[in-house]
Amino acid sequence: MPWLQQWNQVRAVTGRIDLAFLFLRVFSLFGGVAWLLLMELPPREESLLIKALLAFFLYSLLCYLVIFFRPLLLKKVYLTSLFLDLTFLSLLVHADPSLSSSFFLGYYLLICLHTIYFGLRFGLVVATLSALLYLLSIWSVLPEIDWTDLVMRLGFLFFLAIPVGLLSEKLKEEKEQVEHLNQTLENRVAQRTAEIAALLEQERYLRQILDTVAHINKLLITAPALPSLLASACARFTQHGDYRFCWIGLLENGAISEVYSAEPGLDALPEPPYRVDAGNGPLAEVAAAACLRENRTIIRMNDGELLDETLWRDPEPVRGARGVISLPLRARQGDAPLGCLVIYTWRADGFEAEEREMLDELAGDIGFAVDSFRQRELTAQLTAERAANYEETIFSFVDLIEQRDTYTAGHTERVAHYSSLLARELNLSQAEKKRLYTAAMLHDIGKIATPDSVLLKPGKLTELDYELIKLHPRAGYEMLSNIEMYKDLAKIILHHHERPDGNGYPNGLAGEEIPLLSRIMAVADAFDAMTTNRIYKGRKQLSQALAELQELAGSQFDAKVVAAATRVLAEVDLPSRVSQLPFTELEKKRFSYFFNDRLTGLYNEDYLKIVLNNLSSNHFSCLYLLHLRNLPEYNKRVGWEKGNQLFTRFAAELQAAFPACLVFRAYGNDFAVISREHLPLNSNLLKAFAGISSTEIEIDVRHVDLAAEQLYTIEKLEKLEVTPADEL
Repeated sequence: MPWLQQWNQVRAVTGRIDLAFLFLRVFSLFGGVAWLLLMELPPREESLLIKALLAFFLYSLLCYLVIFFRPLLLKKVYLTSLFLDLTFLSLLVHADPSLSSSFFLGYYLLICLHTIYFGLRFGLVVATLSALLYLLSIWSVLPEIDWTDLVMRLGFLFFLAIPVGLLSEKLKEEKEQVEHLNQTLENRVAQRTAEIAALLEQERYLRQILDTVAHINKLLITAPALPSLLASACARFTQHGDYRFCWIGLLENGAISEVYSAEPGLDALPEPPYRVDAGNGPLAEVAAAACLRENRTIIRMNDGELLDETLWRDPEPVRGARGVISLPLRARQGDAPLGCLVIYTWRADGFEAEEREMLDELAGDIGFAVDSFRQRELTAQLTAERAANYEETIFSFVDLIEQRDTYTAGHTERVAHYSSLLARELNLSQAEKKRLYTAAMLHDIGKIATPDSVLLKPGKLTELDYELIKLHPRAGYEMLSNIEMYKDLAKIILHHHERPDGNGYPNGLAGEEIPLLSRIMAVADAFDAMTTNRIYKGRKQLSQALAELQELAGSQFDAKVVAAATRVLAEVDLPSRVSQLPFTELEKKRFSYFFNDRLTGLYNEDYLKIVLNNLSSNHFSCLYLLHLRNLPEYNKRVGWEKGNQLFTRFAAELQAAFPACLVFRAYGNDFAVISREHLPLNSNLLKAFAGISSTEIEIDVRHVDLAAEQLYTIEKLEKLEVTPADEL
């Protein structure tokens, strides 16, 4: 409604003082009326008061109507009303100039009102005008008035203006301080809000990247062919808000021989091949060529020029891009690149550190998929040539698993063996036994699509890790169901983690809905896991494993299969030296990723605990504990940075001096060396190290004779202490 809108405009420009101004005018009007009604006034004075009140009411009403319709004229209206108030008041005083007249009090009211509203200076101006107008109004009777009364009356005008003005100024200052404080708080809140918004935006952005990565990881599992996989991956990248162009190139004989993008018909890129060796044509200087040449991730940000300007047949699709990242596609970390993934971003801040890590891991997965597809193509060729050689095909798939994790490969062989024993005990047909054995050999094939950071993680899995692991039955099914000779095995593999109570995965089947061969494989799989050493969990004894199977019969495992297991598996010989500890150099490198000390690159105390509690599988016999004394004083004297440099040099010299040993940094200034034979390791030898010899650092050396099958505990008191558990 227009009236309501107009009222809101008035409220926006008026404050408490304006309301007080209005209230005092109304109060003055009603006070005058009350005075008129209650006081005995002379007829002449009463007549003047009535006329004055009527005039006061009319022009006050006029003033507030102007304020209502033109609220921006507020102060001008107040000044106009002041002029009118002084005029009418002076006329009233002139009409009754005697000192006994009450009209003079109106000057006090006007001075108070305008001093409060406009401040001390204006209040003094009003007091001065009031004094002058009062003198003019009583000029005719001035000789009759005692000068002391007149001075007192006029002086009180200024006496009233000054304290009221000072009080008003103080209130204004306090108001300004409060407003300044409020503004400061608002600015801080706004700043903090902006920071939180930026963090939320970053989280949203990274979640978007994570969704993209998850979708492409699914493509890696489900895509039927390499060209469709790479084209679909590029298309999914460009669906990301800031990635508007992407291409994947495959390397062959020193040149990019195949190129895939979101739009196969796009004319932006010239036809391959592109040479990538340095100095061989202008295309050798683009980010993708440098990435493949140096076998590392290359990031370039836009400095105002076209990114990789020599590459484009039509540069329009990448015009305005703020940055480009080119990542090598490798089957395994450290291998030669198979190709490159190139992504252009229009995001002003370029690529976040977490984003780069996710893209790097995804590039590794795509590289592994490229290698897997090529291996699959090779396997298909071999299958076509040797269609009758069933066993060779089976073990080529097992080899794919073993390339990533030899522990998993040993696990599949044992599960296949236990499954065969159960199948024989359950009187399955020869054909069913063979199907079960083959499915058991392949039951973890889906873990090919599981990232190394999860599959090879030596510790306990997080909830997210477990969710990724749970994808492997479906992944294995989707991989094998596309191969004619394995279609009947794919369903067995798909359901080998289902449970009779319906709480399994991936489909939550229950009871007889689960294929019998899947139920047999589930028992064999769990039995091997129970009887195998893990990093943070020792294996169960045979009797304990069988007891646990019986306890879970009917809920997690099929009761009929468990009954057969208690009979047939009670006689098996368990492998004595199976564990998750690394054996090959590749496994050791992967394993050390989880247990490296960031400062020195040595193993940390967590890995020391693992080694000490797995002595039966690594044949270590001697432990040397090294404690660096006087280090706090050294740090105080030269600074923490110098102390860190001393640690780094000492660690390098320690590794160089004992290359065949495991070297650890544990708990700050404690180090440990584990060897298979006794070493001539003493304080004098270590003190001669170049990084230590010129310092006041002293080194305590303690030797511990390790006994196989003995458990050890680690404590940090004044220095590192390693004690056999049975001595506690």
